[in-house]
Order: sequence, then C-alpha cells, then structure tokens
Amino acid sequence: MSESTRPLPPAASAGAVPPPRRRQSAPLHLTAAQLVALLGLLPLAAGAVRFAAGSRRLPAGAARRGRPRVYGDATVLLLALLGRLWQLSTRETCEWLRRWPALADACGLPAGRVIHHAHLSRRVRALGPHPCAILYLALVWQAVRAGLLTGRDVVLDSTFLPAWTRRDPAAGWSRPTDKGGRFGYKVHVLLDRHARLPLLFLLSSAQRNDGPWAYPLLWAARLAFRLPLRVVRADGAYWSWRLHRFVTRALDARCIVPFNPKWTPRGRVRWLVYWPLSYAARAVIERFFAVAKRYYGLGPAYAGDRDAVLRQVALTFAATLAVALAAHRCRAPDLRLSPTRLLAPAPPVEERL
Repeated sequence: MSESTRPLPPAASAGAVPPPRRRQSAPLHLTAAQLVALLGLLPLAAGAVRFAAGSRRLPAGAARRGRPRVYGDATVLLLALLGRLWQLSTRETCEWLRRWPALADACGLPAGRVIHHAHLSRRVRALGPHPCAILYLALVWQAVRAGLLTGRDVVLDSTFLPAWTRRDPAAGWSRPTDKGGRFGYKVHVLLDRHARLPLLFLLSSAQRNDGPWAYPLLWAARLAFRLPLRVVRADGAYWSWRLHRFVTRALDARCIVPFNPKWTPRGRVRWLVYWPLSYAARAVIERFFAVAKRYYGLGPAYAGDRDAVLRQVALTFAATLAVALAAHRCRAPDLRLSPTRLLAPAPPVEERL
C-alpha cells in the first residue's frame, strides 16, 4: 500500500506571492459613541417610545406611583440596542458605561450615574416589544429614504427559533413529537434581495403554515412603504394558486415560487419551467439568517414568552439596519453587511459579582 503522505515540493526561488483579493473598503471600527451620534439613535429611540406610549390605552387620570424615574425609556431602549450590536449582557453593558462616561452621556444617562444591570434588565422587560418594533420600522424608513432598500426584488422565507422553555404557551411544535418535531417559533421575513436587509417580519408559533403570512408582509411593504415589488421569490412552502394570482394581479409583480409536481400537473404550469434558474437567487435569505444568528445573536436566549422573543427579533433586525445605515453614511458600502469590520470591538469587561 502506498503511503498517503508526500513530501513538500521545494520552494521556488522567488518570493511567495499572495493570491489577488477583491478591493474592499478599509475597516472603520466605529465606536459606540460615534455610532449613536452618526445615526441620531437617542432622538430616534425617544420618538419610538413616544409613539408606543401614545398608542397605549390608559385609563383617564391614571398617574404613575412611586419614585420618579431617573433613567428614561429612550435611554433603556438605546442601551438594549447597543447590547445587541456588541453582543453584551446587561451586566457587561453597565460596566462598559461605568468605564466610559462619554458613552453614558451620549446615551442620555445623568451625569455621574450609571444604571444598575438588574434595573436595566427589569426596565427592558417592562418596556415591551412595541418600542423595539417601532424603532426597527423607523430604521427601515430611513433605509428606504436613503436608497438602501428599493423593494424591487424581494424574498419570502421563515426561520425556526427554539423556545426557551417547554412551558411557553405561545410556542408550538413544528410537527408531531413522534416525528421529530421542534418546539418554538417561526420568524417570517420579507427580505430585499439586492440589499440583503430585512424589510418586514412577523412572528408566529412553529406549527403555523408559511403561506398565509405572505399576504400581510407584501401588503404592508406596498401600502406602508410604497415599494414597487417587481419580483417576489419564495420556496415551495409558499406555493399556491391563490398567492400566485395575488402577486401577479394585485401587485402586478413576477412570482417565482417552485410548484409541487405531486399536487400540480406539469401540463398546467409549463410556463413556470424557468423557475430553477431564478429560484437560486433566493438563497441569499438563508445567508442572512446565518449572519443574523452568528453575528447578531438572533435566538431565544433567556426569552421565556412571546413578547421577549419578539423584542429580541426586533432588536436584532434593527441592529442589522443600523450597521447598514452607518456604512452608507460613511460611504463604505462594502461594510454594510460586516459588523466586525464596521464596529470597533468592545473592550474586555470583567463582570463584578
């Protein structure tokens, strides 16, 4: 039997030449204070909090009891977003603010005071998912106005998020347990294919079908943001004649959804033979889900109910848009999908027990 290992060939006389690489923008390494000032995140968070508070129905003459609040809701929302951008826990975020007074001042904290991590965690939970979702929609609107999101070519898909506990009443099984089902949620996303950024999303339990969630996502993109929606792509889970007629007639768009040959005779859909070539373009949303889970922490960690999962998903997608907007305003379009090259790494923080 011949040996599988072989000796290395002799090195060339000339020096080694590295392979050519694509020309990319130099890393910017924006700090948190620069990012807050560049995007105006504190006024944006304050507007999201005011809009969410105005939509709540409170009883007439209701007054808040107890001590007056020292830290505003906008500051709490901004700190939650910064923690999502730099993948920090509440304890690490508060320690970071304690060591960096300039960042604490940029986030709206009182001079010489830093919120306690336990109080920050309680305030974030009490804030609820609505301000986080409104902040995300505000960033979407800014991206549309800046030209980052055009909405001409969109992709529909969903990803699974496991529930933190089996006692979560809002979660569900993706399939029967005896067939290897998973317990959790589904995040239904409408993605801009060219920008690789999320436009809209909805949250449901894992047992819900993907098809019915396409209609509110597409209608909201057309009516709320006035996007053209020329091409709509999706996988086979969305295939139905009703959705195809809705996309082609109501939206006047091209529908690229693979059909199931077991239920749809090929003779009735011969005009759909082009879909294998165009369908490959929807793979970009799978890469978006992979990036969101790896670099932004998209997941149900420590989220015990539906509101907590919705809050984490909204903050994760808001973080992706914040990175893209910062790269766009710094004129570095190559970095809009690279948070590790755009954002400065957070200094190591020793947690105080």
